[in-house]
Amino acid sequence: MSLSAMCFRALRPAGIQLRSISLIDIHQGTGERSGQLIRGQVSEFKGQVYIDVRRCFIPEDSPTKEFIPTKKGISLNVDQFEAVAAAIPQIREMIADEKRENGLH
Repeated sequence: MSLSAMCFRALRPAGIQLRSISLIDIHQGTGERSGQLIRGQVSEFKGQVYIDVRRCFIPEDSPTKEFIPTKKGISLNVDQFEAVAAAIPQIREMIADEKRENGLH
């Protein structure tokens, strides 16, 4: 079983069929968070496409050292994802303004 299938199998109720279309590891933690990962996945459920972005981690006692999903994340349908994607330039501008105003890096 693929790691992505494991992640989503752990998150969905028993008996629900989810087909993974693609998977991307977005950000690997470093330092204290080296066993953490933000993972994005496109999947199909009941004929609809969903985008899921979720924090995963490697349990300390895991013999396989595979990433397991947490509840921290979001699942969006395509319309919701497109709305978020369209807002990214504005969000980047807000981040830049905040950094400038508060002397942050």
